[in-house]
Amino acid sequence: MKMYKLPKFEHILTAFTVGLIISSFLPSSIVSVLAQSNSKVKQEDHPKSHEIEIGVAELSSDRIAYKMNNYLIRDLINNNTVDITSKYEDKPTIPGPTIVVNEGDKVKITLVNEMGWGYPSVHTHGAHYKITSDGTLKDLNKVSDQAASPTNPYTYEWDAANGTAGSWPFHDHTIGRNALGKSMDGLETVGLFSSIIINPSSDRIPALVDGIPKNVSTSDIDKDFILFVNDDVIWGSEIDYTKGGKHSNLGVNPTLTTNKDSIVRFNIQSIGNDFHNFTIDGIKWLKPGTNKVINSHVIGPLANHVFTIKADRNGTYYDNSEINLLGGMKGNFSVISLNSTVGDNREQAKI
Repeated sequence: MKMYKLPKFEHILTAFTVGLIISSFLPSSIVSVLAQSNSKVKQEDHPKSHEIEIGVAELSSDRIAYKMNNYLIRDLINNNTVDITSKYEDKPTIPGPTIVVNEGDKVKITLVNEMGWGYPSVHTHGAHYKITSDGTLKDLNKVSDQAASPTNPYTYEWDAANGTAGSWPFHDHTIGRNALGKSMDGLETVGLFSSIIINPSSDRIPALVDGIPKNVSTSDIDKDFILFVNDDVIWGSEIDYTKGGKHSNLGVNPTLTTNKDSIVRFNIQSIGNDFHNFTIDGIKWLKPGTNKVINSHVIGPLANHVFTIKADRNGTYYDNSEINLLGGMKGNFSVISLNSTVGDNREQAKI
């Protein structure tokens, strides 16, 4: 019988030791950069502090929007810090910049008023916070005015505590429509809204894969689509984890594009006063909290609806109410085969 010579134990031990020595001499910043170069690689499960500066700026057509100014993620165990500002667009967008955290993380947002007038704020759903971070006026919270003036930024602190996993809207709650900004309604309907996605500490989320309910890892997600259903249009953005977690604004009633067989998560939220029946023709997903397969869902003001699927076919998404459908509240979901040239053209158009 032929004998195979196994490597000696001391050789294995030597290789392992050399690897440890080399890694110990690498600066922690380099290790962080290597890990961040591929956002789909699961990071250490340490709690993080997300230290963010968001600006508020005016757009044309009486629109106002949030914009990302600075975003640092600090590891609360080893204090390593990574700057991910460059993953975001450097201009105000509608929806505003999406924040992605894990259960157990902390968020500190400093809001800067770059308009020179008014008192905008940030009021979140889902995450926990103290009353001083409610993002409302003293008339409502009975404690303090929590908005950014033209000369004084305001800082909010949120806690993505256990049980807060989900996709939640945040929006203005103070600027109002008068010069003093004393309306408590806020101006989310003109553009001051965005989303915080809180991934579960378990790292598992339900998904419909090849027609079968499964639990997938958050690191399996190739794209997050964020859609805000307004009273008359649908605003969209995306996070592409196959491109290092790049955030892109998609505009109004956008075409959502992904590669065939990719795992995508839809984060549907509503802004305004109407109820909407969000539908995707030809696409099915799991009703949250169940294994029931659906292809439409009614969503009310400032509510949310999140689902994850394996992309295997094209579809059209829309608000399935006659008046809104006639008004053009619809867009395409385009699934591209890997051997298609459409993806290359789309990439070139972004350069």
